[in-house]
Amino acid sequence: MCQVSFKRITPEESRIFADGDYVGDVYRQPDILCEGEHYYVIWLDEDYRGPVRVHERSRIREVAEQRVRSHPLWG
Repeated sequence: MCQVSFKRITPEESRIFADGDYVGDVYRQPDILCEGEHYYVIWLDEDYRGPVRVHERSRIREVAEQRVRSHPLWG
């Protein structure tokens, strides 16, 4: 099982690492439908499934780990 970690680049962007290797990014985006709210986009490299949107900040790690483990190249 791989270890997923994050490194903040800016307040709106973080890098995702799996076992120390760079695998993708997390982006914080303003929610234009709910003023003052944000959502997060998890985008893994070479993932044909595309990005996934997460609305609860507390679920970013859980969703990123699930996406890395189920990734066709790393799973």
